[in-house]
Amino acid sequence: MRTQNLHDDFVEQVRSSSDILSVISSYVHLKKRGNRYWGCCPFHNEKTPSFSVVPQQGFFYCFGCHAGGNLFKFISLIENISYYEAIKLQAQRLNIPIPTTKKSADELKQEQQKDSLFKIHELAGSFFHNCLTRTSLGEAGRAYFSSRQINSDIITKFKLGFAPNLWDKLFTSFTKRGITKELLAKAGLITIKDSGKVYDRFRNRIIIPIMNEHGQICGFGGRIINPNDSPKYLNSPETLIFNKRHLLFGLDHAQKSIKENNFSIVVEGYMDAIALHSHNITNAVASLGTAFTAQQCRKILRYSPNIYFCYDSDNAGQAATMRALAIASSNGANVKVITIPDGKDPDEFLRHHGNKEFYALIDKALPLMEYQLQYVLKSTDRNTLEGKLLAVNQLMPLLANITNTVERNEYIIRISNVLGIDEGVIRSDLQRQNSQRNFNAYDVSTDNLPGINSRKAFSEKKDALTMAGRCIIKKIWHEASILDYVLNLIPAEEFPNKTHGEILKYLASTLANNQPFTDIDAAEKLSDTAYSELSHCLVEEFTTDDDIQLTEDCLKLLRRYYLNSNYEKHRLLADELQRNGDSRFLEELKISQQIRMEMDNLSS
Repeated sequence: MRTQNLHDDFVEQVRSSSDILSVISSYVHLKKRGNRYWGCCPFHNEKTPSFSVVPQQGFFYCFGCHAGGNLFKFISLIENISYYEAIKLQAQRLNIPIPTTKKSADELKQEQQKDSLFKIHELAGSFFHNCLTRTSLGEAGRAYFSSRQINSDIITKFKLGFAPNLWDKLFTSFTKRGITKELLAKAGLITIKDSGKVYDRFRNRIIIPIMNEHGQICGFGGRIINPNDSPKYLNSPETLIFNKRHLLFGLDHAQKSIKENNFSIVVEGYMDAIALHSHNITNAVASLGTAFTAQQCRKILRYSPNIYFCYDSDNAGQAATMRALAIASSNGANVKVITIPDGKDPDEFLRHHGNKEFYALIDKALPLMEYQLQYVLKSTDRNTLEGKLLAVNQLMPLLANITNTVERNEYIIRISNVLGIDEGVIRSDLQRQNSQRNFNAYDVSTDNLPGINSRKAFSEKKDALTMAGRCIIKKIWHEASILDYVLNLIPAEEFPNKTHGEILKYLASTLANNQPFTDIDAAEKLSDTAYSELSHCLVEEFTTDDDIQLTEDCLKLLRRYYLNSNYEKHRLLADELQRNGDSRFLEELKISQQIRMEMDNLSS
């Protein structure tokens, strides 16, 4: 969320001239309860308000989808623009002049290079499209698209094209127009051999322009039409404007539909996405291969928190689905999986069955846990002891993540029946894993923290350590003087919640530079995840009559976790040294015993 070249005093002027409550109220109907305002979140579909604005803090936070931040973060999310653009938009609304800054020589050079690349890609897109639609050279491409049931409207919508079966047609056409081979090479449109011979990168392939969310062509994908050619798919090389990890094919066309339908469909490749759009399923995007990335996930979550994955049903596609599910769920997405029967991919299924049948598959999409369960059971050999043990080991973390007791029991019974393992064994393993999560039975329940609403903590699937960390961060934000004391008890890197550790390191760095904590500075220096969590910390309510006691209780809980972690490290090291006949085990044993004594004192 860099503010780039905007002056700090300008950003502060815009912020101080803005009323976060007034701005958000223009988008969201809010009602006051206590010292905050509540409404239904504009970033995900809900009936019960979980979106909170605390004007005194200058922050908003949604307890449902976890979007949070200051005024500029809200504008950037609601308007689907960058943080930098949100500041300028708010300045324009307030009639505050935007200062002009002189760019460095390197910045100007890079900006010019990007502009040149965008322009050359736009020209190349027109070249390929015209070749397909207006020349005899494109006859093979037209026949291919016809065989895939892709009509002229879709060809126009996605600016689809064809690279002729000639070695240097694009190169000679462009150099005649004064475009240098150096620029063409930099754009990845030609290849220059050591001998100096020049070839077009894309030949005898249908061409799919890959656009960013603003509709600018930044790369191309080429698919063979001759099955004897290889590779099957060929993408542009990485450039200043093309990075597959940050792009989702079709997002420029799908973003409106994703918002309207409140879910996105993510497929593996651009042909699958095009097929969905050609059957009027317009909330589909492609991850440009099997690797779905965190960057792509965060980009698509701007439009809806709900992601439906629909990868190929072969083994490679299903393995890719499992990887994508882990990334999406860890980034806060609500995930489901659309399964295609008979080993088909989405494109093939649509051509044979049409969109009505595909909508039926969407309605039957499997929730995250159900899909993971089915995948593990299908991918392990349930007829051998080793296979059963492997399946149980893979399923335990999934079961441990289910907070609903009835749902968890249903899965335990089902796993027991399928694997032929006694329910008691599964429950025992699950209890042991939960005990490990609870740090060797040291009590981390919210019952120890009377100022924390345990029902709320449970409903958010957050443990007491996370709640304690939020309490301490909120306290530090308002009383910076206690930061050193907190970090002496629990170093930032040892906090159980690593995002809290990042926030604390930022607070310590800011304090060391004699700077105040501000939402603007935090937005500048924290990651998106940490900034959202900071918002959560600051809007969290801790209902207590004794603020000092609550702080002490939270620190005690966090200190106990830190000591227990250290105890385990030294105890295990002592065991290892003793097994190796190293006398240093005595020193490690002594340290672990001292830590244990302090742990016992904290528990008394």
